[in-house]
Amino acid sequence: MAREEHRLKLISLNIELDRHLDTVLPFLRRERADVVCLQEVFEKDFRDLEVGIGMKGLFVPTCIPDVERVMDGDATGEGRLVVNEALLKRGPEGIALFTSLPVRASRVDYYHGGPGEVPRWSRGQNRILLSAVLEKSGKTYTIGTAHFTWTPDGEPSEEQTRDMKLLLTTLAHFPDIVFCGDFNAPRGGKMWEELAGRYADNIPASYRSSLDPKLHRVKGLERMVDGLFSTPEYCVSDVRLVQGVSDHKVVVGFVGRAS
Repeated sequence: MAREEHRLKLISLNIELDRHLDTVLPFLRRERADVVCLQEVFEKDFRDLEVGIGMKGLFVPTCIPDVERVMDGDATGEGRLVVNEALLKRGPEGIALFTSLPVRASRVDYYHGGPGEVPRWSRGQNRILLSAVLEKSGKTYTIGTAHFTWTPDGEPSEEQTRDMKLLLTTLAHFPDIVFCGDFNAPRGGKMWEELAGRYADNIPASYRSSLDPKLHRVKGLERMVDGLFSTPEYCVSDVRLVQGVSDHKVVVGFVGRAS
């Protein structure tokens, strides 16, 4: 069992651009995690987030959002996509990792796309695993985060299948890792099981959904799409999901070395 003083506290959350910063920032300040992994972060808000939570961060853009989803009473989660010029003008979004711990190394692995272009969302997105090697109490921890390929109905697509093979190839290069994020593929489905078949799925089975029942665009939609996975070198414990912060629930957990 990992000694508690060696454990680091980890938070992962899709913040839905800038729609919930008034609840996201106070929550992160209260929780005082060692490492915070965020998805759907506007580049324009990155420095304010660093200041707001008092941590240095890493940010990588994935796309420029140019559409919004209009539900029109659709309870399936699909809706329709409508071009939003105002959203387009707000610039790139991406993934970010913030920490108060020493960073011994960091890397950006593209498993689709590349650093040369940040595409519009409607034309495809760069897919990235952002990771860092952190040190706490003389032990090192490799922490990664991703925002995986989206499908409108939670069912696997050809694009997801392609990207999952590439993500797994990327992950295989890490001797040990804890990785988290919005995987846009429900637990129990083929894409989630591709990950859970190789890595420990640390979201307790008692949780049926990681979508916020009130803040998500489809009220009460139950899909477990936010994950926290690890290799055997780590002991992940005390994992909980917290609602009322963003359209996804917050994943909070503790990570220790297994030996």
